[in-house]
Amino acid sequence: MSSLARWDGFLAQIEGRHREVRTEAAAMALDAVAGLCAGGDYLPLSHQLSAVEHRLQELERKIIDTWHDKVDDAICAEGHGEAARTAAREKGEALQHRLDDEREELMIRIMADLARQRYKHAVAQHRPPPCSGCGAGLEAPVSFRALELRCRNCNATTTWQPPELMVSVATIGTHPMSQEQATGEWRAMRAAERALNAIRPPRALAPVKAVELTQIAYWQKYLAARAWFEPELGRDVNMEIRRRMQQWYESHAEFEEGWVQAGRPREPL
Repeated sequence: MSSLARWDGFLAQIEGRHREVRTEAAAMALDAVAGLCAGGDYLPLSHQLSAVEHRLQELERKIIDTWHDKVDDAICAEGHGEAARTAAREKGEALQHRLDDEREELMIRIMADLARQRYKHAVAQHRPPPCSGCGAGLEAPVSFRALELRCRNCNATTTWQPPELMVSVATIGTHPMSQEQATGEWRAMRAAERALNAIRPPRALAPVKAVELTQIAYWQKYLAARAWFEPELGRDVNMEIRRRMQQWYESHAEFEEGWVQAGRPREPL
């Protein structure tokens, strides 16, 4: 069997094992979420997921490690041309990237699901809090933070704290639920970053702008979703995006020759 065929077989084994571990983790998480949706300590689930993530990352690392340790030399020794060698390496890199995405999305999906289930239970338990002045029931919106509620009967102000279960929804779900909403934009952003990194410097403007544009689209979607938990993020979304993009402009774009030569053309926000 040629080295190229062995490489294909190895990649298929890694992909299959990665899928098995994800499937096992999803089944484990389904049971765990069912037992935690009404409350309880979710840290054991978090620790289990960390262990799963470590196993998946090890499988992903085996791809490039095996390429460098064995496969590259074997392909060259068999006399395959540069085109075959490049295609084989890129096949491995593409699989590694895909598995990387699958792993991250699995972790996000599990924690987002736990937060959603807890939210359903918290909403079902939601009751009007009593006024501190006259005892009348107050209108309290669903909130993850303390609120100052004014009574329509006696005009007294009551400080209302959301129940612990509702607070835990934000603790668990703020990032996962927001990230889940922006999955499509996140995938596009990662694809643009990988495409840029695959090009040897100096790089033209177009692939750099692709990274910028996909990042902005991601932040727009992500922050719009996160504003449900943190309303202040929705007051000036463009300002929030500019704050998050500034680091990329300074630490990445500034070192791209095509970007600098074009006059550092930032996308207007």
